[in-house]
Amino acid sequence: MRLLDKKEINFSPLLSMGQFIILIFIFLITLVNSSQISQISNKKPTLVELQDGTSIRAVTFGEKDRTDQAIMDFAGRTMMNLMSWNAIPKSSDETLNPRELKLDPGIQVADKKLTTNTWSAGFSLSEDFRASFLREIAALTPSNVFTGDTQSALLVRYLSNPQKIEPGKWQLDMVANLVVFKGKDQLGNAISFNKTIFIRAINTPPLPNNPSVQQIAAYNARKAGMEIYRIQDLDLGR
Repeated sequence: MRLLDKKEINFSPLLSMGQFIILIFIFLITLVNSSQISQISNKKPTLVELQDGTSIRAVTFGEKDRTDQAIMDFAGRTMMNLMSWNAIPKSSDETLNPRELKLDPGIQVADKKLTTNTWSAGFSLSEDFRASFLREIAALTPSNVFTGDTQSALLVRYLSNPQKIEPGKWQLDMVANLVVFKGKDQLGNAISFNKTIFIRAINTPPLPNNPSVQQIAAYNARKAGMEIYRIQDLDLGR
């Protein structure tokens, strides 16, 4: 009787099939993980904490993007701080005699002076523009501001919507009056102050440890991530 020949079993197709199934399984896991990572990275933060500990709601923007409202707020606030001169400090004590308050001695600029508030607001200006503009303001600031006899207030009547010049740069028009109060005159003398303001986006680095007075003033003026790099007379004939 002839013995039957033994047939060898070939496991290669089974191994190939198993490897194929494992690869598909790994590929599916990779797709799921990639999708989850993408969803996490695309989530927009709704609340962020600032360096001073306060929390604000936030919306993701491009590095050079700013909202119209943020640009207008920055421009209006900066111009009011630059042009509103007052050496009398604010006090919540209504019974305190104003003459007993310590007047702002001002910041010396050549042979003229700036109020400390104006000097601080000057850090909102670009470095190639700041010094010359502050010298002009110092020349305009009456000396008796620092005796408390004269004060001024910039009354902004109109701010246009920002017009984009190029990515990260805008211009807007401001119509305002600079009102100067002297002595007991509470009506004041109004002077037209109509300007076109040019603004650009900047990166504001965080404060270092143990910051100086100058560093704190510069950070507060520039924490909006913008600076004014030019101010010119408004052409009302446009």
